[in-house]
Amino acid sequence: MKKITEVVERHFLAEVISWLFFPPLVGTVFFIFLIFWYSTDLNQGLRWLVVIAPFLMFIPLIFFATSFKLGWISDIDLSHRQERPTFLLVFVVSLFAAAMILYFLHVPLKFFVYVFSGLVMMIIASLITLGWKISFHTAVVTSVVTAIVILGGFKFWPFLLLIPIIGWARVALGRHTLSEVIGGASVALIVTASVFYLFGFRLFF
Repeated sequence: MKKITEVVERHFLAEVISWLFFPPLVGTVFFIFLIFWYSTDLNQGLRWLVVIAPFLMFIPLIFFATSFKLGWISDIDLSHRQERPTFLLVFVVSLFAAAMILYFLHVPLKFFVYVFSGLVMMIIASLITLGWKISFHTAVVTSVVTAIVILGGFKFWPFLLLIPIIGWARVALGRHTLSEVIGGASVALIVTASVFYLFGFRLFF
């Protein structure tokens, strides 16, 4: 009985972690934070948010909800690899539109590079997932926390500890293998750090 209880508790904890760090939620929350961090005042931040929100949030969310309703996808994790391409294409196109709008709005370079790095990471991860179902939970969270360390400085390194925690949750739930979790995190770390580096921003130096 004790073992059963421990398994149930572990499964529940893994579910909570997976929901708290649901990729679109993590990316959107940090994006909104950066909007108001880099805007000169509240009004500018709200203007940026209103212009970008349709592409970053509403279009992907509406498409996802419609796909789920029509049975095009089986669950929120897009567990079946063949269900991913169409949704990822919509998300990538929306993210591209958001990046271009931010570019023409002349937002601060660090803010633009964050969005651009996310776009490049999603394109590469989406292409990889056509043949190998890497974890988008670890990919998106790794991309975000890598950006946090680059933008905020090495003092924010503890955020990197979120990566193995989320990786454990995905493996514990049986949604991904260890290699798929490591693959998602590795792709995101390499791509995000590389894009920032190309614009003159380094990860640890």
